[in-house]
Amino acid sequence: LGVDGYREIRRIELLKQHVESLQVQASGSEGEVSRRQSILENHATTLRDLERQHREAGGDQIEQWEVEKSGLEGQRTERLRKRGQAEEACKKLGWSLPDSPQAFAELLGNARQEVENWEQRSNDSRAEQFRLDREKKDAETAFLQARKEVEALQRQPSNIPADMLGMRRDIAAAIGISESAFPFVGELIEVKPDEAEWQGAIERVLHGFALSLLVDERQYSALANHINNTHLGQRLVYYRTGRPETWQAKPIGANSLVLKLNVKEGTYSDWLQAELRQRFDYACVDGMTSFRSADRAITREGQVKHSKTRHEKDDRRSVGDRRNWVLGFDNREKLALFQTQAQELAATITRLEGEIDTLADQDKNRATRAMQCQTLVNLQWQEIDLLPLLDRISTIERQIREAREGNTTLLQISEQIEKQKKLVEDTDTEFRQATRAHDSILDQIKTSTQKLEALLQDVSIVPLTPHQVSGLDERFVKQSDAVRLDNIDKLTTSVERALNAEIEEVNRGIGVCEKEIEARFADFKRQWPMDAGDMDTSLASAPDFFAKLVRLETDGLPAYEQRFFELLQNQSHQNLAALSTYLNDARKAILERMDLVNDSLGQVPFNQSANQRTYLHIDASDRQLVDVKEFKQEIQQALSHAWTEDREFAEARFLVLRRLVDRLASQDPEQKRWRETVLDVRQHVEFIGREIDESGVEVEIYRSGAGKSGGQRQKLATTCLAAALRYQLGGNNHGVPMYAPVVLDEAFDKADNEFTALAMNIFTNFGFQMVVATPLKSVMTLEPFIGGACFVDISDRRVSGVLLIEYDGDRQRLKLPEHAREEASVEAS
Repeated sequence: LGVDGYREIRRIELLKQHVESLQVQASGSEGEVSRRQSILENHATTLRDLERQHREAGGDQIEQWEVEKSGLEGQRTERLRKRGQAEEACKKLGWSLPDSPQAFAELLGNARQEVENWEQRSNDSRAEQFRLDREKKDAETAFLQARKEVEALQRQPSNIPADMLGMRRDIAAAIGISESAFPFVGELIEVKPDEAEWQGAIERVLHGFALSLLVDERQYSALANHINNTHLGQRLVYYRTGRPETWQAKPIGANSLVLKLNVKEGTYSDWLQAELRQRFDYACVDGMTSFRSADRAITREGQVKHSKTRHEKDDRRSVGDRRNWVLGFDNREKLALFQTQAQELAATITRLEGEIDTLADQDKNRATRAMQCQTLVNLQWQEIDLLPLLDRISTIERQIREAREGNTTLLQISEQIEKQKKLVEDTDTEFRQATRAHDSILDQIKTSTQKLEALLQDVSIVPLTPHQVSGLDERFVKQSDAVRLDNIDKLTTSVERALNAEIEEVNRGIGVCEKEIEARFADFKRQWPMDAGDMDTSLASAPDFFAKLVRLETDGLPAYEQRFFELLQNQSHQNLAALSTYLNDARKAILERMDLVNDSLGQVPFNQSANQRTYLHIDASDRQLVDVKEFKQEIQQALSHAWTEDREFAEARFLVLRRLVDRLASQDPEQKRWRETVLDVRQHVEFIGREIDESGVEVEIYRSGAGKSGGQRQKLATTCLAAALRYQLGGNNHGVPMYAPVVLDEAFDKADNEFTALAMNIFTNFGFQMVVATPLKSVMTLEPFIGGACFVDISDRRVSGVLLIEYDGDRQRLKLPEHAREEASVEAS
């Protein structure tokens, strides 16, 4: 289209015009700058003359007073600022700012004292806050532990601590076993209700044992492996329980600790009873005399005598503190204790938080006051005292006023100076404006020149054709505004938008035409799919369709129609006849080859006894499959009236033939299964084994091995195997098979000698060469059928060796030592 190139060419033309215009403006602005500068210099000279006259008329003294007044006014501003700081600090402290230096000095003393006191109080407050915070953290830790115990006690009726229960839960999840599979001892033992006064002492004795896990033989291996490979983070004792060991029973006293316990019935009750009697037969005594005389004893106060020499009393916790008890089937009392403890700890945490917040607020207030006091301490009375400055400023202003009012000449010169100053300022402003305008024009010239040079050197700007120039000139002239540098991009965008709209309209028309053409292609392909072939309906196939149109217009359709009927009469008949012949010949080949198999089967008895000898004969019969029958009927229908001259009847034949061919060529799984069924002649027949005697009388019919003994099925399978191999590999005219070797591994291992000889005769008569791997016991039976042998031995399942054995062809037996032959005979028997 050339719109971008046209825009850049026009931009070059406009830039050239713009640079020339700016150069003219620059020349005029340069003269204006010189004129303004001359006027400014004249006004400045006049101002300097007036200022000299002003000094000669007595203006020096007034200037000195003005300078002094200016300095005093600056001091006044600074003192007002600092006095404001002092007033603000006094206001926040609840004090009043004094009016005398003595009172201010007293105020500063109070401020210093409060700053010094603040440091000491802050240190004391921080120490108290630290103590309260530490106490709060201890309470929070105890609260979390109490809540953890409450949650554990609510989850299950166990008195075992939460951390031990959590550890068991993790172990159970890791090895995929229920927690109930390995209980804690404490969950299976309780102190009898009428012996409650002894529970605290009993808890001290059984505490460690109660926190032990019990595991049976089934779970022991998994639990032991997991615990060995896992860092538990705490101490764990577990017992492998089986049948309780039997110790020599000894009587226990009437006051034994064991008699004060109940053991929960279940898998571990017997083991627990035995363990308690063996390890914890402690006498529960009322006095120290009995305590000293007993071998093992406990008192209600919690003193434990483990042996004659070892005694223990652990008073780190009260003997009656139920929170540490771990025995029992019911944990309601322990749950209530921990709930109460958790409530008390929560109240303590709330109280400590309040005390800490109060101390923090007090610290904050003291820090704020100390800051304000420090502000006062940093000030001096001279820095906030305004009266001397105000008095001096008033005196100077009076002196200046009196000096000016008494000197008429000075007043006139002062007025002239003020006017001249205003004139100099205005002229200076105009001079600066003119200078900026001139500099701006020079900058524009520089920028435009650089743009023009860049465009002139741009190799991407391609000259336009006369047609493009005339067309774009016409479109740009039609725009509402004339083309300028500031609107050329806007006008170009407008022209491009109009051109794109026209292009889209043309493309839409092209698209409609393409769709109409593709619709005609689709109609042709749908109506004449065979003629369309592999062509698709896209516009890319137009040359193929047009070429076909030319052929249709130039070639004679009647000739093609006549060729179609000739092919239908000749080639389709020949192909279908060949297919039908193939099916018939394949079935005939099966029957002929089965004759070869039956001839071989007739040479070897299938069953043989003293009174009768029978042979196996295999018959092939049609399976009468529906699909095969219908397929053959369709072929016959397609072949019928193949030579008729009736065009309508011929087209009907063609439709039948096309439907048959389409079905045979389909890749649909169901159609592929159908094709394999109708074309694989082996599936059209079934084989039936008939056992007949020497006179031709049928003895038995075998459709399968069902209902037969193991030996009969083995004999039938071997015979059918040999026959199948002969069928698949057999040559013609009773020759040997095309591939003769047959390898049997572990052959005839469990078969008797009669069957072994029968099987070898079958394979030999079918013309196969047998390679047999068999134990030594079958060698005597196989000797007549083999031409050589070797003995294989392996030791340590790694080293094997082979020994060749000579064969006597005349006697048809192996050259074995007599003792080896005797051992083989014994083993076979």
